[in-house]
Amino acid sequence: MKILKYILIPAAIVMLFACENEKNTFSDVPTIYLAGDPEQNATVDSVLFSFKLFGPAVTNYDVNLVVKIAGQVSDKERKFELEIDPAKTNVTAESYTIGTLVIPANSYKAVIPVNVKRTVPGLNLLSVPARLTFKVKPNENFTVGAFEYSDYTIAWCDYLTKPTTWSIVEYYVGPFTQARFKFIIDFTGMTSFSEFAPGGSTDYNMVLNFQAKLIKLLNQYNSEHPGAPYLNDNGQPLLFGTGLPF
Repeated sequence: MKILKYILIPAAIVMLFACENEKNTFSDVPTIYLAGDPEQNATVDSVLFSFKLFGPAVTNYDVNLVVKIAGQVSDKERKFELEIDPAKTNVTAESYTIGTLVIPANSYKAVIPVNVKRTVPGLNLLSVPARLTFKVKPNENFTVGAFEYSDYTIAWCDYLTKPTTWSIVEYYVGPFTQARFKFIIDFTGMTSFSEFAPGGSTDYNMVLNFQAKLIKLLNQYNSEHPGAPYLNDNGQPLLFGTGLPF
């Protein structure tokens, strides 16, 4: 029994030093990971921006890349590095510009603007989205964090995409179509419908009032354009109402 006792004590000491070394390594070289801006409807690994939300005068736009660190903050700003993943990217350098890659002093994150262009050589953004995927590149200040957060894709297009909040109004407005959403944007200015679900619960009175407003606006448009009604994606007259099939 005594022999076993003396063997286990040094083993415990070795394990303790190993844990301390691991902890020191983590704190000495913080990890870095990538995310998107929730205000721009970003998901965990990507964001899709549509220029169609704006008029033709808007030829470029800042899409935010959020860079966060896990580890110790510093009282000095620290540079980090990114690289492009060619397998997930279909644009070249003239299609975007990116802000300064620096984590500010005393901060756990940086918001880096990525200015994307509405015209992309070799791509028709009216039908095909541009894709730009960044990967973390280790340097003397940071190492790569969790694999699932080590890259991030910014995509952009020039056609309308279904907003995540469409489900709030779909039954009363109709299924998502390019024409239906464009009418709403052009005549109400709305691109999101979260205000109809305050606190996460749909206010059906607000949605019904919105439905009535859209029907009134559409009828007014059609009366002002006799013989040329506002058309849906299928070439048929656009409709707003409850439980529409299209």
